[in-house]
Amino acid sequence: MEVSSPIPRQHVGKTFVVAISLLGLTALVQVGAVAWAFVSKYHATSLEPPLPSNAAKGDVQEKLTLVDPFVAPEPATPAPAPVQQQPPQQLASLPKPTPVPAAAAAAKATMESRLGDLIDQARALRENGDTSTALTRLREAQAMSPDSALVISELATTFEKMGQTDKALEQWRRIYDMGESAGIYYQAADAKLKMSEAASRTTVKESDTSGIQPGSVLGLGSITAVEQAESGSLKKFVLKIPLKARPNSSIEVKDVVIQVFFYDLIDNTTIVQTNANVSSRWSTLPADWKDDDVEILEVEYAQPQPKAGKTAENRNYFGYVVRVYYKGELQDWRADQDKLRAKFPPPLTLSPDQTQ
Repeated sequence: MEVSSPIPRQHVGKTFVVAISLLGLTALVQVGAVAWAFVSKYHATSLEPPLPSNAAKGDVQEKLTLVDPFVAPEPATPAPAPVQQQPPQQLASLPKPTPVPAAAAAAKATMESRLGDLIDQARALRENGDTSTALTRLREAQAMSPDSALVISELATTFEKMGQTDKALEQWRRIYDMGESAGIYYQAADAKLKMSEAASRTTVKESDTSGIQPGSVLGLGSITAVEQAESGSLKKFVLKIPLKARPNSSIEVKDVVIQVFFYDLIDNTTIVQTNANVSSRWSTLPADWKDDDVEILEVEYAQPQPKAGKTAENRNYFGYVVRVYYKGELQDWRADQDKLRAKFPPPLTLSPDQTQ
């Protein structure tokens, strides 16, 4: 049984079919254009060189650009070649000043300090009679400063103390040759050399019939030592010193200076001034050479026993030196040992403070 639809069937016209065909064709063309643009973009991207592996992500910014598939792309502008920078012209460098190293200044200060210590040690040793060790210290100082006028003058003084006059004069002559640059030591050297020249011009003459040196008013007679035994002393004796005046001469007693020095030997090697008790007196008073031409001075030497519990040093009496001055001028002198005569020659004159 056939059933009829209530909606009547409409027939499609030719115009509608043509419109639908045009729309389909247009849509197909648009889809093809989009596909062509996508393929062109993908192909251009694949031809770009890869980024360096060490490039940081923040160093490159990607910019997307829509490409019209129907327009030819503009040729890429070549990147400019890198400009090579010329190295800056170097200016001629000036020579740098050479600074004084701090280490050199410190070494100089240390050397000066050591030099002063050696000189102080030598002076102390010389005053104590140890001239040989004093000479060793001064040799060390001279090795550090060969041209030091101070060190050379100390050497000269030490040689004088040792009685080595020629060596002492040699040192003074070295200072004199330095000239005024040696300062106060130049004047001292000049005085020493002049005194030596004056002494060398003085001819040693025989004593006249009075037993007194020519040009002198006082002279020494024969000196004798009288031993004295005493339980409290290691050694004790009295040195009798005759002092003769030239006949018919008037002696001013206040202007007479008599120097008597006793010396000991330590360990049989070192000569030093004695530490014994020494006292003096005139045999007769007054000693004025008015009633007699000869006056006798008695000088006592007493070396005491060492104190209990104290080790005795190896010290023994060695000898004496006697000098006579009148109005500051040397009249006569004696030494009972050749070593003392060579080691302790007397000055020809006394300074004003030594005559009082």
